[in-house]
Amino acid sequence: MTTFSCVAPWLRRGEIALWVIGLSLLAWALAATSMSMVYQARQERAFSAELRQGPATRAGADPLVLGRIEIPRIGVTAMVREGDDDTTLAIAVGHISGTARPGERGNMALAGHRDSFFRALRGIRRQDTIRFVTPNRSYEYVVASTKVVAPEDTGVLDPTSDTVLTLVTCYPFKYVGHAPNRFIVRASLVALFPIAASGGEVLQASGDLSHGERTRR
Repeated sequence: MTTFSCVAPWLRRGEIALWVIGLSLLAWALAATSMSMVYQARQERAFSAELRQGPATRAGADPLVLGRIEIPRIGVTAMVREGDDDTTLAIAVGHISGTARPGERGNMALAGHRDSFFRALRGIRRQDTIRFVTPNRSYEYVVASTKVVAPEDTGVLDPTSDTVLTLVTCYPFKYVGHAPNRFIVRASLVALFPIAASGGEVLQASGDLSHGERTRR
């Protein structure tokens, strides 16, 4: 009993310390989620206003926002911001610097966290439609392949002769801690849709696509 009486206070202190750590981590997670939701909502409003009324309505818009990614079948919708640093990926899907930008021929690569914006990629399939919407055009892609690679396999970011979209997230999706691999989605451009003044879309003439892209259509 004497030993128990001596140890019990230390156990209580340890329990309190664990509770404090746990609550601190929970508060941090809630704050990060809240920050992400607020940022996405604000940028979505600014982006939608620009689609409807033009660039004069960019008040409140982040100048680093490139557009919006949409994957309708699995419910992905998120604003895309330039960069793949921790700050960007905490609030948006990030465009990986050095890869093609919207409207450029080549390989445009986007990164997102597996436990937030790209969580639903676990259910993506070949032939799924992916859209990348900018204030001027909507780019429609079709998923050609998925694969898992090691983090050092950066070949998936190499330039390509065709216009393609590459999505990158950590893998496995349910892994606890720093995931050891990367899940890659590769999609090919199949159509361009100029944005109408009202924010709607009008099918782009196929002559504006490359020969390879017209063939895929």
